[in-house]
Amino acid sequence: MNDLRNTIARILEHKERLAEVNEATIQQYVVLPILRALGWNDANLASLEVLPEYAVTGGQVDYALKVGLKLTLFIECKKWNEPLDRHESQVTNYAFNAGVPIAVLTNGKIWHFYFSWVEGTSVSERIFCKIDIEDQENTISDLKKYLLKFNVVSGKAERNAQIALKEREKADKPEPSSIPKQTVAPSEFSSEWTVERIRNLVSEEIRDYHEASFSEERCNVFYRTVAETQNLIKTKDWRLEPKFHKKSCRFWLTDKGVTQVKSVFGIHLQYNPFTLHVRIMKKDAEELKRQCRCEFYFVTKNAFADYIYYQIPDDITELLPVLEFTYKKHTGN
Repeated sequence: MNDLRNTIARILEHKERLAEVNEATIQQYVVLPILRALGWNDANLASLEVLPEYAVTGGQVDYALKVGLKLTLFIECKKWNEPLDRHESQVTNYAFNAGVPIAVLTNGKIWHFYFSWVEGTSVSERIFCKIDIEDQENTISDLKKYLLKFNVVSGKAERNAQIALKEREKADKPEPSSIPKQTVAPSEFSSEWTVERIRNLVSEEIRDYHEASFSEERCNVFYRTVAETQNLIKTKDWRLEPKFHKKSCRFWLTDKGVTQVKSVFGIHLQYNPFTLHVRIMKKDAEELKRQCRCEFYFVTKNAFADYIYYQIPDDITELLPVLEFTYKKHTGN
């Protein structure tokens, strides 16, 4: 990795000048030389493995790295001294929506690596590596691990990312409390749906799965989102009942307390960010998008319906037009 070592050394020799240039110059004189030193060929017309200004939903990403026909990594570049935190949701959303596992945000000096599919409640929980190129030895080791072309092509970079995230989660996980959890009796509940009330609806088997598979904070946010949705359902007097699965909570139509065999919409725990799916046709979702600016970001189909997926906002009522339309579609009311 002498080429990489020499490339980083040359970049650092000119760091004062780099502090004065724009993003395009950082791309040309910092990011591309590092990619070349890591085995990527930006001049190969046959493979087109380094795609600049790659168009994605909602914008474009500075570089997309491609293996064959498969997109494998996105890189977004900023100016040398630009703080990265304010831009991290942009590149991670680009990567998530495009099905790309690894996203990189860099100002040339600092590099943040994100695993776009990680289970977490915030973008910061997806970071598996931070690099400051002035720490040259660690920089070389980490860039090889996650950005070396051979490792990206073989899938080793993605595996390394998952390992790093697990190690971070173990390090961040607090010691288990010595105080046993208490179950709240139903009689103690108010009429309002709360996190604790939702948690007590979940079977022990599914709750154990949640605790083993996701962080406590993520589970609490999921239960809170379900509680807020239940409170909205209550205010609208909809005949819906929540039913929990290992990775989702689906809301089923009921008739005089008897659950019908049809779910109307659902909240997904495994996607990041949290998503809501509704069972309506894609053409209806397109019309809702035009009328209410409710933006959906992917669609799946089966023999019976389209499933339209929305990112869940901080305030679930922002999706009320979608939920109202879906409920009326399934009930005729």
